[in-house]
Amino acid sequence: PIPCVPWQSQTSGQNPRWSNWRNNMDGLLNYKCGGNYGITGLQSYHWNSREDRRFNIKCCDVSNNGDYAISTVYQTGYVNEYDGKINFKCGYMEVLVGLYSHHDNHKEDRRFKLYCGRIAPADNLKAAKRNSVDWTNWLNDWDRALEFTAPGNSFIVGFDSHHDNHREDRRWKLGTATLDGAICEENGWSAPANGYDDTMDYLCPANHALAGAKSSHHNHHEDRIWWFRCCDLSKSGIYLLKSPLLSSQPNNLDGRLFYECAQDSVISGAFSVHSNSKEDRHWLFYCSQVVKISSYFKEISDVVVSTECPVITSGVVDKKTASMSTDGTNAIRDSNMEIEDCLELSFENQVQWTESTCKSETSAHTKSYTSSVSHEWSVTASATTGIYGVEASLETSYSLALEDSKTTEDTTENSEEQCSENTEVSTTSTTMSNCKICSTTVPSGSCVVLKKVVTYRKITAHCEDFREVSATNIDGSKAEYKDLVIFFKEIGMKSSPYKVGPHTLGYRTEVDMEVAHDHQAACIIDRCGGETGE
Repeated sequence: PIPCVPWQSQTSGQNPRWSNWRNNMDGLLNYKCGGNYGITGLQSYHWNSREDRRFNIKCCDVSNNGDYAISTVYQTGYVNEYDGKINFKCGYMEVLVGLYSHHDNHKEDRRFKLYCGRIAPADNLKAAKRNSVDWTNWLNDWDRALEFTAPGNSFIVGFDSHHDNHREDRRWKLGTATLDGAICEENGWSAPANGYDDTMDYLCPANHALAGAKSSHHNHHEDRIWWFRCCDLSKSGIYLLKSPLLSSQPNNLDGRLFYECAQDSVISGAFSVHSNSKEDRHWLFYCSQVVKISSYFKEISDVVVSTECPVITSGVVDKKTASMSTDGTNAIRDSNMEIEDCLELSFENQVQWTESTCKSETSAHTKSYTSSVSHEWSVTASATTGIYGVEASLETSYSLALEDSKTTEDTTENSEEQCSENTEVSTTSTTMSNCKICSTTVPSGSCVVLKKVVTYRKITAHCEDFREVSATNIDGSKAEYKDLVIFFKEIGMKSSPYKVGPHTLGYRTEVDMEVAHDHQAACIIDRCGGETGE
C-alpha cells in the first residue's frame, strides 16, 4: 500500500489537515488537490433553509517521498442523478483528487463529477533542467493592477519585488523559462487565492506549473488579492512534476523579495501571510522538480501482422548443365540413354530492413521486448504475369528470417539516449535441387549428345510490413495508445504511427527481399554436329 501523508498546510490558526470551505450554499464546487495529493477526507454541514451543504476537503501526499507521481488527472461524467445514489470508484492505480458539483434549487440536490488521478512509479526518474530565465520588466505601478501570463509554452520560475513604505505596496517582476520539447497547456484563472489581510496557500494541480498571476490593490486594506493560472506540463507527454516543496526562508517585511526555483524545478504555488502592522506580506513559494515521464513498461510486444509487396521482379541466378553422348554409328540396333543427375544450387536468401532507433529511458527500463509474427500473417504480392508462386516463396523465406526474432531481456539502466541507424540483414541458405530425368533413343548409325540444362531463378521484392505494438505497464494494466505514441517517438522511429485500438499502435516498415524462387530443366538433344531439339 502507498502511504498517504496529510498535507501540512502552512495556514496559521487553522487545522493543517483541512482546506477552507470550498463552496457557498447553492454555489458551484470545483476543487482539486494540488501537486501529487489525493483526497483523504471530507467535512460537510447542512443548512435547512437553503437545503444545501458546504464542503471542506482534506488532501494527503501519495508520492511516498518521491516514489510515485500522479501522471494524469481526468474528470468523470456526472456520477449521480438528482435524488439518486452515488456509487463510483476511480480505476486501478488511481486516486480521487477533486470534486465538481452544482446545485439545483428546484430539486434541492447536487450532481457530482469527480476528478481521478493515475498513480505511476516515479523511481529512477531523471531530473530535467529547464532553460535560462527571462525576467520581465516591472509589471505594475504602485497601487495599480497587475496581470501577466507567461508567453508560449513558458512558465513561472521566479518572483522579484521591492516594497515602498509610503505607498505600502510592492512592484513585481516575474521570471519565466521553458523546457525543451515541452508543451504547457494553460488553464483559466483561479478563484481568488486570498482575501484582503488573509493568509494565502495556493497550489497548482498535479503536473501543473504556475503560468500567470494577477492582483489588485486596495488602499484601505493596503493589501492585494491574487489570482493565478497554471499550465499542464504533462500534456507534452515528456515531463512530470514531483511533489511540491515549500521554500524555507521568507522575505523580510518591507524588504527586497527575490526567489528563483532551482534549475530542475518550476514554481507550482505560493504561500503568504499578511502583517497588518507592517502592511506587507511574508512570501514563500512551492517548487516542483521536473522529471522525464516514467512511461516504463513491463513488456513490449511488436508483431508483424501482414506484409505487402507491390514491387516484384524476377531474374536468372545461374544455369547448370549436365551432358552425355552415345556414338551408335557402328551399332546394329537402337539404344537408350538418360541423365539421372540431380543438379543443385545453393542460394543465400536475404531479407533486409533499416531501423533508426534511439535507446531511451523507457526502453532501458522495460523488462522485455518481444518481436514476433502473427498467426494470421501472410504476404500479399502484386500480380506479375508469368511469375507463379511468388507469395509462397516470399512467405517461406521471410518467415525463416522472422524466426530470428526473440525476446530481449534488458538488465541495464543506462538512461542516456543513444541514436543509431542500423541495417539489419537476415540470410538463410536454400538449396534448389532439380532431379528431372532426361532420356532419349539413340538410333543405330547415329551419334547423339543429350544435355540437361537447369535454369535457377530468384525474385526481388520491395515490401512493406504492417506492424502492431502493444505494451503492459508495470502495474499489469494495458498501456494506452497515447503512452505507446510517446514511446514510439522516444525511440526515434521515422515511420508515422496510427491508432489501431485503445491499446494498440500501428506502424509500417520497409523490407527488401531477394529469395530463391524456382528452377526449370530443359532436355536438349544434339546430334553430333547439330541440334535436333528437346
